[in-house]
Amino acid sequence: MDREDRRRFFVIGSVFLEVVTPVFRRQLEKNYSKAAFSCLHDFINNQPVVHTLFHLNHRYTWYCCVDSTNCIARQKLPLNNYQWNLLYTENPGPGKHHCHCKYTAKPVQLDDLDITLMALILVNCFTLRPAEEQAVRSLRQYKNDYLSHNTNGGITEPKYNSLWPDLTYHILQLDPSRQSDLDEMKNRPLDEQLCKQYYIHLSDLNKRFEEFEVYLKETNTSVQGMRTDVNGISTALQGIGGNIHGIDRSVQAVNNRLQCIDGSVQLVNTTVQGMGGSVQGITTTLQEMNSSIQTAVQEIPLINDALQKLLCYAEKREPRENIDIHRQERKSYILGQDIFYQHHQFTIESSFFYFYNKAVITDDGHIAYTRFGINTVEIHNTDGARFGRIHLHGQPFDITVVKNSTVAVTLPYSIDILDINNKQKVKSIQLSTECRGITTINNKLVVGCPGRLLIIDPQTEKVEKSIDTYGCYPMRLCGSGDGIFYGNGLNHYLYHYNHSNNKISHIELKARVSCMTILKDGSVYVLCKDGPVHVSSDGKEYKKVTIKGLTSLIWTSGISYNPVQKKLAIFNEDAISVFNEY
Repeated sequence: MDREDRRRFFVIGSVFLEVVTPVFRRQLEKNYSKAAFSCLHDFINNQPVVHTLFHLNHRYTWYCCVDSTNCIARQKLPLNNYQWNLLYTENPGPGKHHCHCKYTAKPVQLDDLDITLMALILVNCFTLRPAEEQAVRSLRQYKNDYLSHNTNGGITEPKYNSLWPDLTYHILQLDPSRQSDLDEMKNRPLDEQLCKQYYIHLSDLNKRFEEFEVYLKETNTSVQGMRTDVNGISTALQGIGGNIHGIDRSVQAVNNRLQCIDGSVQLVNTTVQGMGGSVQGITTTLQEMNSSIQTAVQEIPLINDALQKLLCYAEKREPRENIDIHRQERKSYILGQDIFYQHHQFTIESSFFYFYNKAVITDDGHIAYTRFGINTVEIHNTDGARFGRIHLHGQPFDITVVKNSTVAVTLPYSIDILDINNKQKVKSIQLSTECRGITTINNKLVVGCPGRLLIIDPQTEKVEKSIDTYGCYPMRLCGSGDGIFYGNGLNHYLYHYNHSNNKISHIELKARVSCMTILKDGSVYVLCKDGPVHVSSDGKEYKKVTIKGLTSLIWTSGISYNPVQKKLAIFNEDAISVFNEY
């Protein structure tokens, strides 16, 4: 495989993640909205939809206790256990175990669905136009053929030349406005780091491990020897590194552990084969896993993910959702890379001086914003639908998310803590000095005051630390685990306070700083007068952001990223733009 083969893989992967994925999401939104459902959760929780998807994952067609006339016996089950468990949870209580009426939709969002799952829902739960259905089916198949089962991360020129015309044709059947995006991507140069991330994201290895864990649990009684071997894996890993975090210390250490797992999995495979025909399905699964692990030797993030999951099962460690959160927190971005794409924009009433306008996305998915000269916090859903309003006793200057649906707003001499869901004020923290910017760090509030930063415990309302900013009045700020970024809105400097040494450094940008937000790897998006820049977590280097739909928002007033929702909100003069993370 040469560099050009890998570049072609990168181009096709970029098309699927940056074009096909948002196109499928909009198709889903359009279709379930047309069917009078307000959100994805309500749609997939509808009994006919549950029944349809149930039979894409279960063979128990004769067990349905309701709507048995619409049961469909399928030779193939395209909806795998990983996808089914992502969408639904089984309820206790009366009713047959294998009936779809026993299942309720989880609070899943569009961002949680991959291309394959969205395609299954589109073609099985809606009546699409023939051209649309063919496009969805074809794009799903292309993704599987060229990306999901691609073991070397490359695409040859003949395959690429054959794929590209069909790929573009079907995308334009769903969204004709994407022609310019496709033209741009076709000549995209290879970005090795981003290509590796795309390869990991597009691979089906994670789902294979999920299926592997399900098989182990379902056959726990009859395949006791398998448990012994998995425990052997755990023991070997403990002897090498002690715990999961030791995996990242060196590439050589990871490869050594992989060889240990590979040998153990082969031992499990041999044990299962000796049990006879009754566990042939498990044998096949283990053989596939063995092959997948060998393929993953050169992909360190994949190995890391695999080891975490095996340890989670073998040692009953923290649940999968916590592992996913930790992995997300470790994710590191390349400065200036495309992280977001514009999902939605809605207009609002403009205010006279919009430098202090700010919008945030709460952990539960609402958008709360303040406007200069208007003593309220306005609340919308991310689709722009109005949710409510909270009145304030003073002029708001800044707003930040505290936790879940709670936000904090700075007034001239106080901080109001507000519950967005209940549309009410929880408490007001009085200050002896004027305040402007606000953020959170380690469950504490950080407030910008004349010449200093105050760190305040929101529970006790006590000031725990005062940091001298040497005359700078922090108007906008954002906090991370390592420090606090801030700016005064009057010059080109972005300041960084470092907790470890209590020192303040700064970097000079090319234009005046307006607002900033922290990303989950600790790096910062900063809005400047001439557009946004991406600053490293240590505050020492930066690159311009080239995200389409974001670079056009010049001299915007507020920006805020929410790691739970994986969304970015930007407040312009009279509109709020919502960006989704790839």
